[in-house]
Amino acid sequence: MKFSKILLTLISLLASTAVAADNADINAKQAPAYQKFQPTDEKPFNFKIDYLIKGKQEKSSTEVVKVSNGETVSVVYNFTSGEEEPCTIIGVGGQLVSPVTGDVKANVTANQIGPLAVSTDESVTFIQNVAVNMIPDDYLFVPAVYIVYEKKFMKLGARNQIFDVTDPKISFFNPKLIVSELLLGATVAGLVYVLYGTFGKTYLKGILPSATPKASKQKASKKSTTSISKSTGVDEWLPKTHLRKLQRNLRNLIKYLEAYKHSSEGIEFCC
Repeated sequence: MKFSKILLTLISLLASTAVAADNADINAKQAPAYQKFQPTDEKPFNFKIDYLIKGKQEKSSTEVVKVSNGETVSVVYNFTSGEEEPCTIIGVGGQLVSPVTGDVKANVTANQIGPLAVSTDESVTFIQNVAVNMIPDDYLFVPAVYIVYEKKFMKLGARNQIFDVTDPKISFFNPKLIVSELLLGATVAGLVYVLYGTFGKTYLKGILPSATPKASKQKASKKSTTSISKSTGVDEWLPKTHLRKLQRNLRNLIKYLEAYKHSSEGIEFCC
């Protein structure tokens, strides 16, 4: 009898201990987030910030995101507060940093949010639009969320994201490209016209043969034949047909003589 009583006592003690342990686990699971959180120097507050790039990521990821210049990237944030006191989200900003040197290449324009009040264990979602217009390269997007907590202004960070920025591909039939080509062509044509009017005419005038000397030579030959005919007095008794033939032969002779003068070659006359 004594042994059975001792055994029952031990079993009841073990059962009560197990029930107490289960209750402790249940209470720990049901405890608020601010009671489970252990603050550190790197993370003194229990705020969780996560985000994804709309249209480029289905879930939060650190994979490289390809972005075209002129594109507006939509960053969808999810903010969760595990603090005992409520906080208020008032804005969001950030920077684009070189992943190699760490130099700041551009500041992301701060956008006002809400204000959004966030209670304990509550999550809210908001969107930040980032307009990208950078030299094609890789950039590290460093977001910043601005909140007010315990009457203090705070700047909170989140994970960094690499953006691969490239120039957009332009179609040959793009209206902007066609207009640019037409303007460029008109500008070049106008420049050529101005240069020709300023320098081209003077330069070509000294190179190309002029028609004026030829006309003056013809006039001179006509004058010479007329003077010869008048000086000899043949026009008084020679018929006009023979006179015209004589004048034509004289003009041909003068042409041959001029050609001989310029080419320095002999001229053969046939009888």
